[in-house]
Amino acid sequence: MKTKTIPIIQISLLLACLLLFTTCVKEDLDECGTTRVWITLNPDMYELPAGEHQIQNIHVYIFNENETLVAEWEGGPYDYRTGQPCEVPVDLAPGTYHFTAWTNIGQQYQTHTATRLKESELHLRNDGTAPFTQDIPDLHYAAGEKIIVSPRQEHEYTLHLIPNTYRINLAVNGLPGNNNGKPYQFTLSDNNSAYDFNNRIVGNQPVYTHERTGTLQQGKLNAGIRTLTLHNDHAIENIGKEDTGDRSPTLTLRESTGSTTLFTGNLVKIIRTAYAKAGKQADFDKTYQFDIILSFDADMNVTISVNGWTYTPNGTEL
Repeated sequence: MKTKTIPIIQISLLLACLLLFTTCVKEDLDECGTTRVWITLNPDMYELPAGEHQIQNIHVYIFNENETLVAEWEGGPYDYRTGQPCEVPVDLAPGTYHFTAWTNIGQQYQTHTATRLKESELHLRNDGTAPFTQDIPDLHYAAGEKIIVSPRQEHEYTLHLIPNTYRINLAVNGLPGNNNGKPYQFTLSDNNSAYDFNNRIVGNQPVYTHERTGTLQQGKLNAGIRTLTLHNDHAIENIGKEDTGDRSPTLTLRESTGSTTLFTGNLVKIIRTAYAKAGKQADFDKTYQFDIILSFDADMNVTISVNGWTYTPNGTEL
């Protein structure tokens, strides 16, 4: 049986391990079905930042038809750039299962795994106080629903990993030249730090902030931020559909030694508007890097460029 084909980062996970579940005891092995889970990636199909989306580990959670957790598996690292898949034979008792996979669990990400699928969540370690001054790890998600295992039959499934992180490259032109060497600060604030096991954002989370500080050099300023999903709803059934939600991550540029704010706006709205002004539609399912240039004139009016699409915003386009 084949899983649903999804037009996302095709990371065909071959999980390198044999799992033997307590539901498939020794005397009943003849009744067990063999399930292999594959993972592969064709990076040419997606606009990924060069050298990023590293996978240090993969955690797989397996739930039965009652959505009760029956097993977990951990493996890695996995280097999709080799083009070599991994294969994991998984011996399961006959039944219907749900697989959920997350990558790079550890220092920054933790799963709150309950015994029930609907109660399980993944969280960015975040107390809402100290900003993230370095990049968070890349995060990916995959799920296989209604994976059926039949007695004495072999099954193969492919889990397709969805990237949950984006690279935001920031550049500023036109700041006063006599400010060379002066420190400035970018911040990106959001509240998307938790996800259920369907990859939907869990609400009512504290706002957290990415913070980057740099000095003006020859009138230019640059910074980079890796941030979590820009989608309103990144659940599998919504991949490939137009995303018209009201996500509101706030991007701000200010003088770091004072209280002067030079720019602030909704990152998602900025990206969508730049594409729309060019007659395009931003595709958050395909594009995982956005190069944003803020260009100020002598009166500190700003022009915005996103991946080469440029516009001058009015008051409602930020």
